[in-house]
Amino acid sequence: MRFSSAAALLAAAASLHGVNAATADDWKSRNIYQLLTDRFAPPSDTAPARTNPVPETCDPVAQTWCGGTWLSIIDKLDYLQGMGVDAIWISPVHQNIDVHTPYNYAYHGYWVNDVTKLNPRFGSEQDLQTLISELHKRDMYIMVDIAINSIPTLNQNDALSSESLAADNSMWTDPAYFHKQCWIDYSNQTSCEICWFGDANLPLMDVNTEHPYVISTLNTWIKDFVTKYNIDGLRLDAGKHIPPEFWSGFTQSAGVFTIGEVYDGSWNFTASYQNGGHMDSVLGFPMNGAISKAFSIKPKNSNMTDLGVAVGQQLSSYNNPRVIGNFLENHDMTRFRNVTADPILAYNAMVAQFLFEGIPVTYYGQEQDLANGHDDPYNRAALWPTNYENGTTYQRIARLNLIRKQLITTGLQFNGKSYMDDNSTAIGVTPTDIAFRKGPIVYTLNNRGSPSETEAFGILATGWPSQTALVDLLSCHQFITGSGGSLSISYAQDGYGGLPYIFATASDAKTLGICGKPTPVGVLAPNSTSAADISSPMSVGLMGAAALLTASLF
Repeated sequence: MRFSSAAALLAAAASLHGVNAATADDWKSRNIYQLLTDRFAPPSDTAPARTNPVPETCDPVAQTWCGGTWLSIIDKLDYLQGMGVDAIWISPVHQNIDVHTPYNYAYHGYWVNDVTKLNPRFGSEQDLQTLISELHKRDMYIMVDIAINSIPTLNQNDALSSESLAADNSMWTDPAYFHKQCWIDYSNQTSCEICWFGDANLPLMDVNTEHPYVISTLNTWIKDFVTKYNIDGLRLDAGKHIPPEFWSGFTQSAGVFTIGEVYDGSWNFTASYQNGGHMDSVLGFPMNGAISKAFSIKPKNSNMTDLGVAVGQQLSSYNNPRVIGNFLENHDMTRFRNVTADPILAYNAMVAQFLFEGIPVTYYGQEQDLANGHDDPYNRAALWPTNYENGTTYQRIARLNLIRKQLITTGLQFNGKSYMDDNSTAIGVTPTDIAFRKGPIVYTLNNRGSPSETEAFGILATGWPSQTALVDLLSCHQFITGSGGSLSISYAQDGYGGLPYIFATASDAKTLGICGKPTPVGVLAPNSTSAADISSPMSVGLMGAAALLTASLF
């Protein structure tokens, strides 16, 4: 492969990766692809299976290992980079209970019993180092899922005895290193922090993270682990089930970006983990709920005003909203396309996921429209039956990643504010539509769905002057503003329906390099009977006034 001088400089920079730990500021411009190692990529000639036998087909209901490894992830890095991915979050890498349980096998990696050892099901120390080295060569970040709590045991009657702990291969062999057995009461936060996950069939013992020896052991271990493997970031499993004070010392010892799973719908509660200095960020469960409600299969139950309120809550609740993880689905939740079968609703949801303040997190298979039943284990199917196709949703994610990256990299501004500096501000809303200004772009979302409608959405003031040439960065169609900077979006064109839009000026679009030569699509005459009419013949819809723009602009 021939490298340009610029590529050579990038490769040289990548070889020095890790000298300085990746911070929240480094991560905020990234996008994350979450994967389960066992299910993302199959064994191959260059990534042999670590265990035998590997099933010919991967039935998620069987809840057993299907053969994915750290080396097999390397096989698909071109696939990820083709989608614009520049960071991956892999499932836990540490030793798990490795026997059959009443809930089958620990293929997912979350039943960790010793964080000081790696999981041989996924590879060796060298394999993990090789994966991380290959990522860094491509200027991609690695985030490792860290599960330090909920230690599994098959001893239902006397789990907390030295003999049982030793038999379970736990790293903790003194019963004092665990909280006494009690089952979690999810309505009580104290119970969430000291009681046990699981049930009598498979108790998951709660580690006593207030014990001085436990604290010192884990803090020393995480510092050494991050350093040894050159880790860029950590995802903290079950963050709300450990006292937040523990996380403060743990994340400081880690010295890299941390994002916690605080599985809760309360903005104030989830924000307290970031605002209290316990971790750099959290996964945005409240925003996930707001997006799901807005773009569900029954969207008329939701008013777009509610989505605008949620954006305001994201901005006001967190000290640093730009590093909150924005996601549509994950390994514990129903696939989004199972909730929203309409591809246009899903498209609008993805634009929200990628453009709202935060770091977009794509769950493996989202790009292939996987809609496997409901939640665990159906949402953990193998990806390889999709043949890693470069389909419509894959391309849409690639485009959204490109648009976001270019907006960040170029630093284009509007009224002195760039995309990363500015907050999304609603500039127009109806029960079915909403428009936001964010730095140099205006983006619109709606929950109308795929069918075309003889209606339009009017934005009275975009902030741009009248007759400003615009380009939709998603379709590359051309538009022009009307009187007072107004804009009208029609949903009447056959085959389009309720598409989302990301508008930039024609000159900014040229700087971004997103569209090349935008597509002329003609002038749409305004509908004087429409409530969305902006009273100017220059206001346009999807088939906007490209006739007034010339190719010389690009």
